[in-house]
Amino acid sequence: MPEVLLGILGLLLALLIIFLARHHLLTLRYVLGWIFVAASIAASGALTGLAEPIADEIGLRPEELFLGVAFFLLLLIAVQLSITASGLTEMLRDVSESYALAEERIRRLEEASPARETERDESA
Repeated sequence: MPEVLLGILGLLLALLIIFLARHHLLTLRYVLGWIFVAASIAASGALTGLAEPIADEIGLRPEELFLGVAFFLLLLIAVQLSITASGLTEMLRDVSESYALAEERIRRLEEASPARETERDESA
């Protein structure tokens, strides 16, 4: 029974990921990672016979072994998301600084502009 439940859970997760991808809420980069996690969860139910010798060797049930692998993959995705978020934060800071410098440059040009117009008017 746990094998069937894991298979259904993996399938439901895959369907959710496909739904999110079709509505452009996840990019392909993340869809592939999450589909791999869903497939490993679904496969844990179907491949328990192949995993039994490995699981017995380390003192786990096959389902626990597959869930452990899926958990490890989730940790890898979390680390990758942290790296991406850090990069985006740095890029946002750079863009904000560039925007502030450009805004200051425009302000200075606008302040200098009326003085130049006054000089031109007086010389004419």
